[in-house]
Amino acid sequence: MNKLDNKMDTTKRNVGNEFEKSDGTGKDNQYLYMRSVAKVECGQNEGTAVCVHTSDAVDGHLFLTCAHVVDHTLQSVILRYDGCAVKGRVIYVTHKEAVPYDIAVIVTEQTKQTTDILPCQISDKTPTIGQKLFLVGYACREYAPSTNFGHMHGMMHSILTTTCHVHAGFSGGPVFSIDRKLLGLTVGKLNIGTFHFVLLSTEFMKTINKYIITNNIEILNDLESKCPMETVLWNVKIPTFKV
Repeated sequence: MNKLDNKMDTTKRNVGNEFEKSDGTGKDNQYLYMRSVAKVECGQNEGTAVCVHTSDAVDGHLFLTCAHVVDHTLQSVILRYDGCAVKGRVIYVTHKEAVPYDIAVIVTEQTKQTTDILPCQISDKTPTIGQKLFLVGYACREYAPSTNFGHMHGMMHSILTTTCHVHAGFSGGPVFSIDRKLLGLTVGKLNIGTFHFVLLSTEFMKTINKYIITNNIEILNDLESKCPMETVLWNVKIPTFKV
């Protein structure tokens, strides 16, 4: 194992480790995961984002959402959290032509409005069929997050399906295991029916951890699938519409 691998292993343990600490407010720590979720506003688009890393350095907080939420464009966005509007900057998006994996990376400024934000814990386990889980999202024109429960229905090509009910505006929002660890991001739902699609966290966290360690933005290009077959399967075999 080389030095970078050692650093990445340490980062995997540290990302989201603030959840193990008391927030000093006397609040029930089982709801600390809510402090990682924010509403995203990008022009007329609305979505949800989840914090996966926070730093006292100038790079601030690192959020993930869907690329379609930010129009697959590097631009400024607003994240709304706990009644505050926080400026964010999209530093990476997957290309529109290569839908896998429909992911965007947002960095916020470190301000007094963001000091209450905590990164979520990331699950290192692949969920199993029938496993209970829940999602968090901000419905369009709503400024309070909703939580919906369900279970894992199936998995295909890095995407899992759940029975959780989703609304417009939930795109990019986190899906958590019952022990409150991130399993993935909401990317869409069936045109007909109730199944909800989730991009597994195992598909992006290695790259995100590597970026956190190196601060090399070129590393984020690995978030885009280079597999032609996977692109075809994503676009043809997974008939979704964006939420």
